[in-house]
Amino acid sequence: MKAAIYRGIGRIGLQEVERLPPPPGYVTIDTRQTGICGSDLHVYWGHWPQPGALALGHETSGVVVEAGEGVTGVEPGDRVAIECFSHCGLCRYCRSGHYNHCRQRQWVSQDTHGGFAEFTTAHASSLFRLPAGMSFEQGALVEPLAVGCRALGQAGATWRDRVAILGGGTIGQFCLAAAKAANVRETWITVKYPQQARMARDLGADHVFVLGDPDLDDWASGPARAPRPDAVIETVGGGGNFDLALRIVRPRGVVVLLAGYPEPVEVDLGRVLESEAVVTGSHCYASTGLDTDFGAAIDLMATGRVDATRLVTHRFPLESVEEAFRVAADKSSGSIKVHLCQ
Repeated sequence: MKAAIYRGIGRIGLQEVERLPPPPGYVTIDTRQTGICGSDLHVYWGHWPQPGALALGHETSGVVVEAGEGVTGVEPGDRVAIECFSHCGLCRYCRSGHYNHCRQRQWVSQDTHGGFAEFTTAHASSLFRLPAGMSFEQGALVEPLAVGCRALGQAGATWRDRVAILGGGTIGQFCLAAAKAANVRETWITVKYPQQARMARDLGADHVFVLGDPDLDDWASGPARAPRPDAVIETVGGGGNFDLALRIVRPRGVVVLLAGYPEPVEVDLGRVLESEAVVTGSHCYASTGLDTDFGAAIDLMATGRVDATRLVTHRFPLESVEEAFRVAADKSSGSIKVHLCQ
């Protein structure tokens, strides 16, 4: 089968690889659509290690074509979306719904090919059936929307709350979409590119601040009596954004760290002491409340409360993976979410 393999910094291309039968507990999926995630771009740019001769890709949907030994709950012909990791279902974290911390967790593409290949191998525990009528494009957007649902749940935000989102990339936009679906009281979002600003307004953001806009500075340093966010979701990374989150959140509010922090950062922790803000992380997805975050994301799309497909700005066949990554990596192209379609 064909698979897209990293070939060094800023390089990726197709090569023929052996298609192996699924190991016990795993299934083989005929890949239909896969999104290029920010984490995939970090690997492309050389910020994170490249995985050798394995195809990455975890924002994936497709059709089960083969089930390995011991697989139950799914069968060939099922249309599925894929979580980016497996879990055992038996440990204390799995039993309490926090299966994103399973000690036997294994990532998609850890030992097998992911969604940037014609066939994806995934553990049965990571699969969610798609409802009838849900497209494969929607299926490939379940994963990033679930990340947004998880972050909103970690913030504990309800209809009473004001929510600010730092960063207008795919994850920031899906945090906004989840907040709007939850009917929160008011939303702010910071963006860097014009297409991100347009998308945020289309999704219903109450306030959109473009980096470098004086209005952003005024908001961030406004009078103490001004309404402040009850929750801030930080999706960009870096000490400056962490500090901004701590500066704007209301006293006793919540800051949710959703960005990757690959290196230590300097942060003014005195703000935490003074404001008594709660700082927490949001790691992928698991169960929030009575539902899994994946289940919540599927429901939001299936019921029409979130039109996730509007974030897909570019679509390429797998054969054009080099161009797809070039467009995804260059935001001057107008890209937000780039998909590979098969």
